[in-house]
Amino acid sequence: MISAAHCSEIVRAYDQQGWHRTGSAVDNDSGEWLVREMHARGVAAELEPFPFTRVDADPCRVWAGDWQVVGQPMPDGLLPPPGTTITGVLSDSPGIASIALVRIDQHGQSALLDSLREQPWKAVVAAVEGTPTGLTLRNAWHYDDPRGAPTIQVPASAWERLNALKAQGVAINASCGATRSEVTASNVAARISGSQPSLPPVVVLTPRSGWWNCAGERGGGIAVWLEVARHVRALGLKRDTVFLATTGHELGFVGIQRYLDHDPGLAPDALLWIHLGANIGALESPTVVRSPDESLLRTIEDLERTKLNSLLQPEFVVTPQPPGGEAVVVAGAGGKYVSLVGRGFSLFHSTEDRWPRAIDAEAVALNAGLVLELILLLDTVEP
Repeated sequence: MISAAHCSEIVRAYDQQGWHRTGSAVDNDSGEWLVREMHARGVAAELEPFPFTRVDADPCRVWAGDWQVVGQPMPDGLLPPPGTTITGVLSDSPGIASIALVRIDQHGQSALLDSLREQPWKAVVAAVEGTPTGLTLRNAWHYDDPRGAPTIQVPASAWERLNALKAQGVAINASCGATRSEVTASNVAARISGSQPSLPPVVVLTPRSGWWNCAGERGGGIAVWLEVARHVRALGLKRDTVFLATTGHELGFVGIQRYLDHDPGLAPDALLWIHLGANIGALESPTVVRSPDESLLRTIEDLERTKLNSLLQPEFVVTPQPPGGEAVVVAGAGGKYVSLVGRGFSLFHSTEDRWPRAIDAEAVALNAGLVLELILLLDTVEP
């Protein structure tokens, strides 16, 4: 049985490391921590480094007169040099002196924002729906191909004031300068050998980077990853089990893309990829299991009912919906996958996503138990 207390301690340690921004000192230290944690569980893990261009933003804010709001630039836009102040008027019409204003959520509406950013604005100010306090951000889908007007994300609480400034025709200022630094980022990889290494392996994949401390968003997946590895090592399975923890999640999934560039055969050759997606065991976030294989979904539903005594019910959902997160990259490379995701997490992408309030440790442990039962079942599949 996987312990909820152990899972909670893993999330606590991960949370306290700081902002898990790809290629940052925290991200690098966190990767080394994962290697140590795997070694402590008897699993030989190592860093898989790759060259990475990191965006380092100036302190970012939007202001007019004595009013200001702190924000964060989208790192996949064409950001100006450090120290730059952009001045313009909030408007509905693009132009060299016009700044767009839009209200969006932290996950959807990509087409709306992308279309707006491609127009000739001086800048875009995006009020992002999220928690009542703190700052909620969106992922940067075009990180490898920066494009569009400089875009500053601010809390949705600034929306009314910004709209008033727009109606008054008052000029606003925005600071969103940034530098680009050539650094090294790293995935973490481990392989637990089985007794029949010629069999197709099972891959357990978790993203390990994200906006802010991301205890609920990423911490549950990391706890599941570590605790399942501990048990798989002790079980003596037939198949190899590959464990991958990839950085670059918030930046268009660059970590898994770089890994598959290095090992392109792993995606199609694996028996199954188990993708530990966002918000696993996060506060009040029921588990959704996605796969295009409806037979596999029925099997997982049966596992949850018979092996876990329906402890994830009544809000355990299986669905053939399209993949999300890193599973998109795996599927695009020819991999078969099943993806676990927590639905409706209220602190998603927010500075407020912190341990302990962000997680349900019992739910994290139950999800880990489900993954372990699935790996045991897959080990019985004949070649």
